[in-house]
Amino acid sequence: MQRLLILCALGTALSAPTTLTAQAGYDFNGLMGSDAHPYTLLDQQDGWSEETFRAANRCGVTATLSHDMTQCLRFQEVGPGYGCDASRINDSNWSFGSFFGNENSAFFEADVQVGFWGGSFGLAYDTNANGRVRGSEAGERGVYFTIGTQANVQLRLHAADGTFTTAQLGPLGIAGGNWVRVRVGMDFSAASGSGLGYVSVKNITAGDTRFTDVSDLQGTPLNLSPGSMDARDASLWNAIWLHFEGATYALDNILIGSGLARGDVYGSPCSNSSAELRSLDRPVVGTTATAETINLSANANAGVLIVGIAPLLPGVDLTNIGAPGCHIYAVYTASTTWVPQGGVGQHALTIPNMANLVGASLYLQSAVSDFSANQLGVVPSNGLRWLIGSH
Repeated sequence: MQRLLILCALGTALSAPTTLTAQAGYDFNGLMGSDAHPYTLLDQQDGWSEETFRAANRCGVTATLSHDMTQCLRFQEVGPGYGCDASRINDSNWSFGSFFGNENSAFFEADVQVGFWGGSFGLAYDTNANGRVRGSEAGERGVYFTIGTQANVQLRLHAADGTFTTAQLGPLGIAGGNWVRVRVGMDFSAASGSGLGYVSVKNITAGDTRFTDVSDLQGTPLNLSPGSMDARDASLWNAIWLHFEGATYALDNILIGSGLARGDVYGSPCSNSSAELRSLDRPVVGTTATAETINLSANANAGVLIVGIAPLLPGVDLTNIGAPGCHIYAVYTASTTWVPQGGVGQHALTIPNMANLVGASLYLQSAVSDFSANQLGVVPSNGLRWLIGSH
């Protein structure tokens, strides 16, 4: 039933196939590594270029010290100013696809063991064509993240022009020594082409099974500049780059690609209600994704989930029909019913495994019957846009 619902709601989107950049993963498992200190030197292995600052021991490859008991990259010196830069330019052995083909969004992610002074990873462009990317070389670092427990580091998303936005690690439950998967989603078409970024994290050490969106790093300016001839132009990115500052930092399981699924809230609940519709999963083709409606009153009973292929913005005001401060945010295409339990309703929708759904959007809104809330007896939620992706 729900599979048919999605197929019906996406009927017009099926005629608009999308060309995707293939996803590319890199896990260090093909490199030589050793758990004995100092670890096996990274520099010159599989096209990597590495440079260490102020430290005797270089950035190295371990044999079993990743969270999954495989090889990973690790720095092995302690102290401020002790660091390493490393990069790998795309080549015939391994590369990620160029962006700005037909895709309008992309992502990169990596598993990081969190240290103190700061560890960074992101995408880059070898602007001066010297076969390496360094933080000291102008115009080479594109979008990247930095994570560290030092007070003025925390979790940062760095835009392509060198500016950054910071979120605190404490509310995310991330501590030093944790292995954390950090994912950066990028909407290239947003902000008139300068792009917006969306950061989410999964604390592997804590056993997280889902990514958590970092609230302070949603819709963050990327300050891209297509045609700039440096790393502000995402279509030129041809390298991965990292920097470790101080020991305990490690990196593994890099993944880069396009077609990132995302759920974005828009609109607001009724002015006298806190009913909120939010995503629990990303809407990925070939999976069953779940959204939920929370903060429902004890008087809420039967519910409906509206599914549409277009939004209503700024929303249709329901004041004149007995629901002041409430709005409808999705153009009705299909619907399914549900019953709240304990003030919460869950909505699981199966998304067919069809490549030409990637890039299409669904617009969701839930509503419950509650005659204590208003004359109409209906309480709608905010709107939720599901951008369907391949990952």
